[in-house]
Amino acid sequence: MEETKTRQPEKKGLELFINLFPFISLAVVIIGLAAATGGGLLQTANIRRIFEQSFAQMLVAGGVIFLMTQDCMDMSVGAIIGLSGAVAAYTSQVSIPLALVAALAAGLAVGLINGLLNGILGLNSMICTLAMQFILRGILLIICKSGSVGIALEMYDLDSLNLKIVICVVYLIVAWLFFQYHIYGKQCKAVGAGKVSAIQSGINIKKTRMIGYIISGTVSGLAGFFTVIRSGAALYNTGNMVEIDTLIALILGGMAINGGANSKFRSVVIGVVILGVLNNGMVLLGLGTYPQLITKGLVFILVLTLTFTLRTKMNRK
Repeated sequence: MEETKTRQPEKKGLELFINLFPFISLAVVIIGLAAATGGGLLQTANIRRIFEQSFAQMLVAGGVIFLMTQDCMDMSVGAIIGLSGAVAAYTSQVSIPLALVAALAAGLAVGLINGLLNGILGLNSMICTLAMQFILRGILLIICKSGSVGIALEMYDLDSLNLKIVICVVYLIVAWLFFQYHIYGKQCKAVGAGKVSAIQSGINIKKTRMIGYIISGTVSGLAGFFTVIRSGAALYNTGNMVEIDTLIALILGGMAINGGANSKFRSVVIGVVILGVLNNGMVLLGLGTYPQLITKGLVFILVLTLTFTLRTKMNRK
């Protein structure tokens, strides 16, 4: 009895630290890089640059969290961005609204296929979406012919900071409300907490996962639309590594690798901001591409190991 009483405060302490860890990490990254760059990180122009660079990532992470909460992965989001961007670039020559609809439709279609493969057929989520990534990259190479597909000049009018801020704020609020309070968000958490108990509660896991992939694919299509607007053209490697960065961001934001009932939407915002600041800070410090990749990999392993160890220890209490 006394041992149980002793363990309770320790378990609560671990839980508190795990919940606060993303905020601590965010503060450490911002303060550390601000000091290392001589305040350059916090200049107004640079903060704008961080937002511009993180905008598409925020959209994607806000969709992927619905899958990751269910202990599923979507390794095709980067390729969806590339394909949707190429489709948008081509159709922009006809009309801008058509380009937006086409980009969203392309993302939705791929999400639907991923949902059929994983949700309905039950294939491993990482393997089937990784295979989809290869397929889409191949299609993108054919479309771009190892070159690029330029956008219509009118599309540049949408490359507005104010527009992106409005879209980002509205999107995050709607996604948070949907994740936190809508029955679907609660079903995602229930599936992540335990498939057997979710089925016993009457949740259709196949349908829940299908919807998750459709959400992920559609918002990736939207991200692809704005990505080509910013770059001015769709390239064969557009969206490359976004799926890895999304996974890293959500983990940095406090997300458990296997999702679950304790998943919080704040992981999207905190994680993407941490990753955006980290990427930007490394550029300001003059680090090349390879050192940046190594640094991100090391940070990811460190955070993943620490949080996994703490969660395992907490669950044993």
